[in-house]
Amino acid sequence: MAGEAGASTGRRCPTRRTGRGQATCDRLRRVAACLFVARGYDGVSLDEIVQAAGGSKTNIYAFYGGKEGLFVAAIEAALGEVLRPLTEADTRGLALEEGLTRLGQALIDALLSPKALALHRTLIGETGRFPRLGAAWYAAGPATSQAAFAGFLARALAAGEDAGRAPGDPSEIAVLARLFHDMVAGDLQQRALFETEPAGVAERAAAVAAAVRAVEALVARRG
Repeated sequence: MAGEAGASTGRRCPTRRTGRGQATCDRLRRVAACLFVARGYDGVSLDEIVQAAGGSKTNIYAFYGGKEGLFVAAIEAALGEVLRPLTEADTRGLALEEGLTRLGQALIDALLSPKALALHRTLIGETGRFPRLGAAWYAAGPATSQAAFAGFLARALAAGEDAGRAPGDPSEIAVLARLFHDMVAGDLQQRALFETEPAGVAERAAAVAAAVRAVEALVARRG
């Protein structure tokens, strides 16, 4: 597998492509994600990816610039899939407590899923060697989650019973979103990465409820 990594190009599937080319590009990324998460970067060759997904090594270089580009794109896509229950959660019309509870539960359930834990372990093992992967992980992972929380907070605090308590500076909402994210995810995710059994339903619900109460208290104090 020597020489497969090449330079990091940041390429994606080309904008001008046939339906067949798009399907090949997507399939290579999906299959690569499964293999990389299961066996790590060095444990997978381009030949194995092509054998499992179809297409060719030429496709990989054309679409992703090489093995490293495919690796980063595959990890980004896998993170997007993991967080889909959060990013697609419907919080329209919900008050602060109910909406944060729904989003917090979606986050912790996603992060403690077997797929997410395996993906996170892969990231821990490979980010030191591929610094670009760390930036991709943060953008597709924590930054995406925090943006979902911030968007809901801005809407909820500007409407209904919470009107008038909204922080005036968007940076304040961003801080609340980051605090909520870390309170929900921090301890339970770290434990799950190194224990055989993730926290159960009751413990997850308690962690989310505590985080919601903390955010409500911060909002009330400011109001």
